[in-house]
Amino acid sequence: MVGIGLIILLAIVQGLLEWLPVSSEGQIFLILNWFGDPTNALSIALFLHLGTMLAVLVRFRKDFLLLFNIKLRKKKENENSEEQIREEEQTVEEKLTESEKRRILWKFLLIATAGTAIIGVPLLIVIKYVLEEGALYFANGRIAGGDILTLVIGVFLIATGIFILVSRRKTANKTLYEMKNWEMLVVGLAQGLAIIPGISRSGTTIGTMLIEGVNEEESLRGSFLLSIPAVIGGNILIIIIDLIRGEASFEGIPRYGMILGVVISAIVGFVTIDLFLRLAKKVNFGWFCIAIGALALIITIIVIILAVTTTV
Repeated sequence: MVGIGLIILLAIVQGLLEWLPVSSEGQIFLILNWFGDPTNALSIALFLHLGTMLAVLVRFRKDFLLLFNIKLRKKKENENSEEQIREEEQTVEEKLTESEKRRILWKFLLIATAGTAIIGVPLLIVIKYVLEEGALYFANGRIAGGDILTLVIGVFLIATGIFILVSRRKTANKTLYEMKNWEMLVVGLAQGLAIIPGISRSGTTIGTMLIEGVNEEESLRGSFLLSIPAVIGGNILIIIIDLIRGEASFEGIPRYGMILGVVISAIVGFVTIDLFLRLAKKVNFGWFCIAIGALALIITIIVIILAVTTTV
């Protein structure tokens, strides 16, 4: 049973950690497995992502307004002479018209989201099954699905940490508008892998774009733009699975508690997004992921050994 207090704690964790490459979803799984019921962890994590998704919509509103061809108020054009940048000195982005930018952003979102769906949909279904039904039996012992996934989280947190350490060494200077179609697809495939708890969505997508040559500022922007369709799609898939099975993912959890969780996640996320994005640029969180992953592995292995030995 997941109480309101635990939901509030998880919402705060989501609002704080979504902006850091440390897998907020993985941290939510760990908290639920150690202090609550991990059965609905995937559904809860995806639902709380709706809050930070709202924060992203507000923070990157200019990009979304551009996507839907909503005109932004332009600055007064009284600086045409000396301060006007010569055409040969303009960046690729500055040379593009708004319609060209809109077309490329839509292409980026559609191609990358397709890649996410290819990898993420089957993984989401498998992980949800393991959490709710899965267990391993051996030598009269039983490892619960939550502990299985905690081991997975530990391994993939370590893998994420190593990937972040490697990707941060890359020097990059191109923008989203210069990405090739195959690069957009690879970013989407990487984001699909992040449905596995322990793999940081932001760390994986940002790291992939850095390796592809996209600069850090644009990688951050692209990563969080991609989170919108991923979060919406993941929650829709959870609803479809629930309808097919005739069961509710949040059974036993008050609806107002989940709504409260989204609101808290949105508020905490909006307040901390700029601060934590700056922090993520300055601090290499690869070692943090490796440390948390190792700790999760050690604790879970001890718990499993104790559980198995007491049942033998």
